[in-house]
Amino acid sequence: MKRRDVLFVTKAIALASGPFLARAQQAGAKGRDIRLEATRDAWVSEVGREADGNNGAAPRLKLKSYQEMSLLDVDASPLSGRVIEAATLHLKHAGDPPLRRVTVGGIGAEWFEGTGSNYSTDPGGATFHRRRHPDLPWSVGGGDLCHVILGNGGTNWGNADATAPDADGWQEIEVRPAVVAARVAGLSHGFLLFDDTGSEFARKGDRFELRLLPNRFAFSKDQNRATAPYLTVRLGAEDRRAPRAPTGLESSPLEGSPGEAVASWVTPRDEGPAGTLGFVATLDGKALPRELIPLADAPGKRVEMHLRDLGLEPGKSASLTVAAVDAAGNVGPAAKAAVRLAGRMEVPLPMPTRAAERPGRGASAAAAGGGLPRLGDAEVAVIDELVKVHPETGRMIPPQPAGVLRGSPIWDAASRTIRLEAARNESVAFQVLIRGASPIRVDAPRMGLEMEGGQGGRGLGVEAAFGRYHLVPTAEGPLPDPIVPLGPAGALAPAEPAGRFVARGLHAELYVPHEAAAGMHRGTLTIESGRDRLDLAVALRVRDFTLPDHLSFLPEMNAYGLPEDERDYYRLAHRHRTVLNRLPYHQDGRMSEGCAPGLVGEGPARRLDWTAWDRRFGPLLDGSAFADLPRKGVPVECFYLPLHENWPSPMEGNYRGGYWADQAFPESYRRAFALASQQFAEHFRDRGWGDTLFHGFLNNKNNFKAAGWSRGSSPWLLDEPANFQDFWALRYFARAFHEGVNRARGGASGGPHPGRASFPRMVFRADISRPQWRRDTLDGLLDYLVVSSAMREYPRLVLDRKRRLGEIVVEYGSTNPVTASNWQPVSWCLDAWTLGADGVLPWQTIGDAASWRKADELALFYPLVDGRGRAAGVAPSIRLKAYRRGQQDVEYLTLWARHRGLPREALAAPVRRALKLAGTRRATEAGGPEDAGRIDPAGFDPDALRSLRSGIGEALSRARPAPAARLVDFRTPPREP
Repeated sequence: MKRRDVLFVTKAIALASGPFLARAQQAGAKGRDIRLEATRDAWVSEVGREADGNNGAAPRLKLKSYQEMSLLDVDASPLSGRVIEAATLHLKHAGDPPLRRVTVGGIGAEWFEGTGSNYSTDPGGATFHRRRHPDLPWSVGGGDLCHVILGNGGTNWGNADATAPDADGWQEIEVRPAVVAARVAGLSHGFLLFDDTGSEFARKGDRFELRLLPNRFAFSKDQNRATAPYLTVRLGAEDRRAPRAPTGLESSPLEGSPGEAVASWVTPRDEGPAGTLGFVATLDGKALPRELIPLADAPGKRVEMHLRDLGLEPGKSASLTVAAVDAAGNVGPAAKAAVRLAGRMEVPLPMPTRAAERPGRGASAAAAGGGLPRLGDAEVAVIDELVKVHPETGRMIPPQPAGVLRGSPIWDAASRTIRLEAARNESVAFQVLIRGASPIRVDAPRMGLEMEGGQGGRGLGVEAAFGRYHLVPTAEGPLPDPIVPLGPAGALAPAEPAGRFVARGLHAELYVPHEAAAGMHRGTLTIESGRDRLDLAVALRVRDFTLPDHLSFLPEMNAYGLPEDERDYYRLAHRHRTVLNRLPYHQDGRMSEGCAPGLVGEGPARRLDWTAWDRRFGPLLDGSAFADLPRKGVPVECFYLPLHENWPSPMEGNYRGGYWADQAFPESYRRAFALASQQFAEHFRDRGWGDTLFHGFLNNKNNFKAAGWSRGSSPWLLDEPANFQDFWALRYFARAFHEGVNRARGGASGGPHPGRASFPRMVFRADISRPQWRRDTLDGLLDYLVVSSAMREYPRLVLDRKRRLGEIVVEYGSTNPVTASNWQPVSWCLDAWTLGADGVLPWQTIGDAASWRKADELALFYPLVDGRGRAAGVAPSIRLKAYRRGQQDVEYLTLWARHRGLPREALAAPVRRALKLAGTRRATEAGGPEDAGRIDPAGFDPDALRSLRSGIGEALSRARPAPAARLVDFRTPPREP
């Protein structure tokens, strides 16, 4: 059919719809099913440029998992005042494959059908980005369609398996009555049609066949009337009685978010049979946007509304009214209350002027003819530890000011003085740059620090460690990345690439312990090479406050395996105020040796044998593995549990096939999973291991089956879920996980710590790259959300849930490559924290032997081996030390907010402005659709950060806050699966 014919048919259908609906209403009055024709429909796409395209006049509707979906509406007025007993959507299938499981849900904003096809960008119609292109976004905050569908924006949804196409190609989909009722009651603006199955797969022997995101089509109303979608609805009892008024209406300003507030009230009982379904609300007499108003909970349960994105005057009071609406469309009496909106918090940051904080750039540094100190024939200067210096050219990454070698906030060449500032329980470091004629010679350098009042680098308790910047080959020549310790351990590092080097770096690190006295401490740094020696003065100002032992921000170093000397890796991460978390199983379902307790017995009598597991991992969980480190005795903050789809029960013999996890396994499989979760919680409770976040996490992905069914354990994408079947599988495992945890929570402790109040921090974790498609499926089940940089595109969807549901949010990505600026981890930590995240996670961090031979952006830990090829320790990348810098900087901000009595949100905006934090996602060299990406530091200003740290440090030192071992308690609420 040509396009002009389709447009003619469209008009004909529109003219005919009124009389038909009248006939339908008469039929309904006699108790038969009512048939409601589609009055408008369109399909939209989230893919690339198609996201701005309209298909309101297309002859077909398209459903393609999360990529393409359709909108549809009917005239629901004939249903008003009646209970809806059942509803069915009828679609005429238009080409292979047929529809499978389909969601039909509400739409939380009015939309405009449009007259486009083939993703037309003509103005006036609905697209994925706009409910009316190009000027009217779907949400009041400017968000796309995801903000007003699938449980977001006050919407509901339901799903069902479509019937097989009949002889004429028609398929039927049961629709949840509450979804239709929401349209009747004016709580939604039509229906979303969504393909839940998405990708299809089949097993043929050991061969895995995947059909990736097939296109599914149905005819639209613009094809012709005979093939147009329609809805049939079975009506129940008449209901003209409205719900009661909500009770307990209250609100509080959302401090730190100017012009915002959170209101809540108790869902009232409906006087009629339909049941309370939702609410209407006004603020100062103006109707609030539908997307802000929640649907009802069960009678007696409290619901919450976040007033935001309304442009309201900060600090103002407003009059709020809320009335309940039932599923028959009856509106009850309103409750009224005054709402006070959060005021604007002026938070001046304590940042000294640049001149005042840079003594090294004063008169002494500017003295004419002032040369650099020398070590033999080489010049010596001190620069920031994170500055990367090309050994063959002396080029600095990032570029530094011209006078940096003579003077900076940490260095005064004229007086040969290194100036440092640190809190107690903080590490501070610098780089000693040695440069000269090629080839520069630094023979087996030796370094030492003697502080006044002590010997051996431990004066007044200050601890010192020294290393050298080891070179690795890159596309831009050799560049420094591993920090190899000076002394015997350094001999274990492989040989460096050859070259004629004019610049080399040494690394010096000072740790200020808890008991160090505040004030200025002076000492001497000695550098020796052969017979040459250079002494530099060290002036260390110890601030009068202490960083907490327990991390307030979690730089989680993800790992998929560790060498045999694994304890060294955990200790190195701990020393650097990061947390190493090693996944204990593989994509094919194999458990890494010794990483799960033994299984004893079968069925309900099965128990876990903890003997070997406790011996290996217990010291990490009770903190004894770190007893001699700066944060003495603090256990690892995070720890993966071995629970996954292939343990404790194997997939083989249990997985019965199919896309839907709740139908794919026998009940015995689910019970075994819950029992194992219970036994982990009971064991940790009895051992008193209450500080670690124990992660119940499913990492496996079905694309590993491409090499053979047995090569991958999971039939779903449990890591980075894409299709709804993947999210549904996570829900299945999350419910079983929490069922077991709750049974342990309800039991009495019989272990050695019966009086311990702290129940183990058992958290269900999911790594989600598409948070916009998560729906509300994991609400109240997910504790630890590791989310991609999509958090930055969908902050409302991610962070509103964090606030409401008590989720911990960690952003995942990648670390800067060896050729790029080492400030990236620092800026990423600060950027993520100011956006509301609780941590960052580089997705892989463990290097191997090849990482020494070719630059490896994933290698933050470099393995050392002895002459026999045995594991002999680990060396940190300078980029690992950058994560420590970022973590410590967040501790400064956390302490400052606590001292000032400010919410984190109040600091976020001024800190972002001051530091020029505007991180954006960049693809990594790997690329691809599932690329973790990297948060690029963009215009980040390290000098401003140094100034801010110095100012906060001085202010906190004057305030002398009492030391606290923990500032942030990462404890999630109990879950009810």
